[in-house]
Amino acid sequence: MQPGQVLDNILLIGFMGSGKSSVGRQLAISQGKRFIDIDKEIVDACGLALCTLFYREGEEGFRNWESCTLRRLSGQQGMILSTGGGIVLREENRVLLRKMGIVVWLDATAGILFERAMRSKERPLLQGEENPWKKFTSLLDLRRGLYRGLSDLYIDSSHLTHEEVTSKIMEDVATWKHNSAHHAAH
Repeated sequence: MQPGQVLDNILLIGFMGSGKSSVGRQLAISQGKRFIDIDKEIVDACGLALCTLFYREGEEGFRNWESCTLRRLSGQQGMILSTGGGIVLREENRVLLRKMGIVVWLDATAGILFERAMRSKERPLLQGEENPWKKFTSLLDLRRGLYRGLSDLYIDSSHLTHEEVTSKIMEDVATWKHNSAHHAAH
């Protein structure tokens, strides 16, 4: 988030398996905000499952849908937004996310993220991979620096329940807002 902005959105970034969607739903309920999952928005807009979209249009086509969807959501207030793990790959998305609200990076150890991600059948970037662990860690290594550079807050969810992560986000956001208001006043 940029200095001087008082936006009411919490934007969850992080790699696949970090808990963005599950935590986002709980956070929205506890904060009385709307929950928006960008992947679901893309599916609703294009009428295709993510795997089908990836197959038909490739990763670049998917990223175009993702950027377009983020632009459409960028003027909205009062939302908890769960982003796709690769949304940070495009500079235009990073710029937009910074303007939209408080960016919270959910992370975990590579092993835990991989275990969680492999439980889902909806991971197009890992589909058909001969060595999914190698692909997974190479994507993770590429993106972690981007997450770090974009985030206002960092939460390691490795050994926390979704409820604990939700509580930690609420505490950290309150502290962050207080500190931001204090710095803006001086």
